[in-house]
Amino acid sequence: MNNISSVVITLMNPNLCEEVATKIDKISNCEVAAKENDKIVAIIESADLDGELATFKMLEQIEGVSTVAMIYSYQDLEGDISKANSNDIGSIVRKIDEMDVKDIKYNGNPNI
Repeated sequence: MNNISSVVITLMNPNLCEEVATKIDKISNCEVAAKENDKIVAIIESADLDGELATFKMLEQIEGVSTVAMIYSYQDLEGDISKANSNDIGSIVRKIDEMDVKDIKYNGNPNI
């Protein structure tokens, strides 16, 4: 696991603490670190940022959860950096620079 994060989960009702904690512990890459009243602290371990975000979204969907707040997040970005360095962005930028301005079409929707 390359990514580790902690979240604070606030519950809609403090009486749901044990029930929600049990559901969190059933998520394979998630662990309850502490719980008290209407708050649960959980640790998420994942292979990458996508896995971390997917788990975060799962936590938000648990019945009785009011909010999930990311408190700490560590990502091992070496893989992402390697991917970014292995694409040929230099040649793409050069190609754009060499194009005639009339041939460039913009399809976005700027918000000004």
